[in-house]
Amino acid sequence: MAFSFCKSFGKDKVIFATKEDHAVPSKIELPPPEAPQGLISKNGDINWSCPCLGGMATGPCGVDFREAFSCFHYSEAEPKGSDCYEAFRQMQDCFQQYPTVYNKANGADDDDDALGDVMNADNNGGSVKDVDELSSGAGAAAAVANNTTVSKVE
Repeated sequence: MAFSFCKSFGKDKVIFATKEDHAVPSKIELPPPEAPQGLISKNGDINWSCPCLGGMATGPCGVDFREAFSCFHYSEAEPKGSDCYEAFRQMQDCFQQYPTVYNKANGADDDDDALGDVMNADNNGGSVKDVDELSSGAGAAAAVANNTTVSKVE
């Protein structure tokens, strides 16, 4: 009759199990899986590693993007984000320095339409007209930078 045993190899533990060991259902209970975190965490902080940002927070203009998006997210101005114009202008200037990275105007990617608008806009100033809700990362931020009226970004 075979028997199971454990053997340690440094930091690793090897368990030798018998056929009889596998015949019995496991009694291990795993914790329930955590819900995936979105762009905004439960405590209201920005999740910079959210895949919804598409790498915008880490690219060559990542610092400018994070500053502009943080300004918009934490803005208490009325209308929301109207105090962030300069941060979005700096982000847009950076985008224009890296057209091969940020230029989506060639039609290859329809997901970032608002972001494409802000990168290609000839923005002569003005203020944000209306931003009701921040539902999506780059799209809402780009709409603010582009002085676009946004009722809901989906």
